[in-house]
Amino acid sequence: MKLKNLLAGVTALALVSGPAFAETFRMQTFLGATAATTKAFEEMAAQLKTDTDGAIDIQVFPSGAVVGPTETLEAVRNGLLDGHYTGPTFFAGVDPAFAVLGDTLSAYPNTDVRDKWFTEGGGLELGRTLYAKYAMHMICPIHWPQEQIPSTVPIRSVDDFAGIKIRAPGGLPSDLLTRAGASLVNLTPGDAISALETGVLDASDLANVGLNMAFGMYQNAPYSIFARHSMPVTEMSVSMAKWNALSDENKVKFEVACKALSATLETTLGEQEIAAIEKAKSELNVEFIEFGEADAEKFRNMLLEVWDDWGSRNDDAQAIVDSHKAYMTSLGIL
Repeated sequence: MKLKNLLAGVTALALVSGPAFAETFRMQTFLGATAATTKAFEEMAAQLKTDTDGAIDIQVFPSGAVVGPTETLEAVRNGLLDGHYTGPTFFAGVDPAFAVLGDTLSAYPNTDVRDKWFTEGGGLELGRTLYAKYAMHMICPIHWPQEQIPSTVPIRSVDDFAGIKIRAPGGLPSDLLTRAGASLVNLTPGDAISALETGVLDASDLANVGLNMAFGMYQNAPYSIFARHSMPVTEMSVSMAKWNALSDENKVKFEVACKALSATLETTLGEQEIAAIEKAKSELNVEFIEFGEADAEKFRNMLLEVWDDWGSRNDDAQAIVDSHKAYMTSLGIL
């Protein structure tokens, strides 16, 4: 009887203490603790833990809390992290295929069309193939809004980039702007703000309007250029070993949660973007300039030159380029 009671007690304890094989995922984001993306990720993590009865327990770390934003891939390999929510372009220095995966530049008219490349054009499979080579599993791409360029001078066409001194972070967008005739200056976002005021810079390539406003870029830049020069990808990936340890049911729940996060951020970031644009117009008198179709086509032709260069650097980069070209052709864009 004592043994029976002891076994009953152990069973009861197991029922209240959670799943027998809980997996903890230490994951770092690419923005700070107060960013909408980080907050939404934290909410997703809490809901996923509930939905899996504690089997998936994500610990969310803001950018820089464990390692620098370009170091999360290596941190997962070394066991410091179990995954990340970030952009592939942070790892362009590791593998040029990450650069090609991480920014589709002027290829597509908007992010909605581009995102269908992941679901309909084979993009997700190519992303997973690339990350698998670094012992990671890409769960899903996550929405990120289109980017604009704060400028001290009006840039109304691709030709107007000639001679423009612009802060740019490197990678494919910088390559594209160089081909348009811009002169690149390597500065941090903070230094770029004062450089716009002093005339060291004419423009600064940073992010979407919301983040540009948050950084104070429009304080000295009365123009915002929507050139479709950059359309970055963000995604969520985890350690392959951790992913394989999950049950099939919980893998599906993780994927569903990732897609739900993307949908949530499409709404949240979209609303923030509208509010930021209205604030920039009403409080700072910023003029928003959008390139027409002729200039969009001109940038698209330059993009093909960029792709020819970067695609030739390895087989994975070329496979991504070829996939984009095939999908664009199917849509009548090429």
